[in-house]
Amino acid sequence: MPTVKTSSAEVEYFVTGEGPGLVLLHGTGGAAEGFAHLVEKFSDKRTVITPNYSGSGRTKDNGEPLTVDAVVEQVAAAIRDAGTGPVDLVGWSLGALNSAALAAKHPELVRRLVLLTGWAALDERQRLFFDLWDRLDRLDHDAFGRFLQLHGWTDTQINAFGVAGVEGLLAGGIPAGIGRQIALNLQADITDLLPQITVPTLVIGATQDRVVPVEHSRRLHQAIAGSRYAELDAGHFALFEKADELTVLLQEFLYEDVAAAAAAA
Repeated sequence: MPTVKTSSAEVEYFVTGEGPGLVLLHGTGGAAEGFAHLVEKFSDKRTVITPNYSGSGRTKDNGEPLTVDAVVEQVAAAIRDAGTGPVDLVGWSLGALNSAALAAKHPELVRRLVLLTGWAALDERQRLFFDLWDRLDRLDHDAFGRFLQLHGWTDTQINAFGVAGVEGLLAGGIPAGIGRQIALNLQADITDLLPQITVPTLVIGATQDRVVPVEHSRRLHQAIAGSRYAELDAGHFALFEKADELTVLLQEFLYEDVAAAAAAA
């Protein structure tokens, strides 16, 4: 896999397929491989780029606390190094927050933007929730993993998995660097950047989200001028739980200008 250096990191990223660039950006504790099921749905028409920012994969940095600016620099470097920009940028959870910041700071790198179950700033409920994440992760990393699974999925999905199924999900482990990403959750605030987003944007919320309640997605939509909005009947792990419905939303939005051009020809 290729890597690219920034002022403070060596960033790992993966490239699959050919065509215009599509970047998929993971959330807290996520990693590039978590998008495998989406990569295969888009790599026939797109060069799909999946970076690992600090705390995930084999990306290495100076170990300092993460900032939005540092993650933006890492993802921007991967886009430039891959040479397929401007790209369509899809961010999930913390990846949505970082993607929104990148689109505001580097509009020349982004063609279209999708923000899935993201947020701009913490309210008091969200601050308490991420603080609990931080405390659990420090006290018992495995127990934190169970807490995360319990809240990330809908009750219907948890019951379908059963205890054995959840144990199987936990077998893959959680990145050791997740604590640094949780710390970023607790201090990031991109509210002032949202009015600077000018690229076509789709915000997607999840109505049963217990990690980042859907009201945060609705606020993102309201704050980004001209953005569109959609909701999935899913939890925070909508990326997996409603993968087919999400794919339809993404394809309709990302390909609509191509379809319009073809219809006009």
